[in-house]
Amino acid sequence: MPPQFFPTLYITGLVLAEGLRFPRRLARFRNRQDWQPASRSDRYSERVVLGGVIMGIWVLPLVYILSPWLENYNYQLPAWLSWSATAIFLVGLMIRWSAQRTLDRSWSFTLETSQGQQLITNGVFSFTRHPIYLSLIFWAAAQPGLLQNYFAGLSGLAAVFLVWLVRVPREEQLMIEAFGDCYLDYMARTGRFFPK
Repeated sequence: MPPQFFPTLYITGLVLAEGLRFPRRLARFRNRQDWQPASRSDRYSERVVLGGVIMGIWVLPLVYILSPWLENYNYQLPAWLSWSATAIFLVGLMIRWSAQRTLDRSWSFTLETSQGQQLITNGVFSFTRHPIYLSLIFWAAAQPGLLQNYFAGLSGLAAVFLVWLVRVPREEQLMIEAFGDCYLDYMARTGRFFPK
């Protein structure tokens, strides 16, 4: 296998993931008056989390792939581990695709709800409350096998840690405030990331 196969697969995944988000981002931008933003204190934590995700999923991996700056920190894994990482990565992309397709217009890349928004509990959301974050967990688990570099490979794990620690609890609080007992019932029967 050519040495650039797995990094090229990673870039392809980035393009596909952004392609899934782009129509929703565009629609959200056009209808921004319908969305209720998070509080000012949440905006700071949102910026920290989004910055961590951009750095860990985009910037460091692209620096590694497109420049020699991080090559002193490379490591070598057996091919079977890289192929296992490929399978994990593809499963993560499928989960993301399914979640974003199910959410459709309810998706937002920041903590906010829209007027008249409905609680989504069907499709992949019937198994997990946060399938997009689950896909990010799969992505971060695969990244060290696809990008065999200590900085680029492990940076996705740091991004997921930020999401897990900061964003998810705030998002769940927002959902409780928006949907009340319906969301609490949904929490009781559905796992946060993994099925109950």
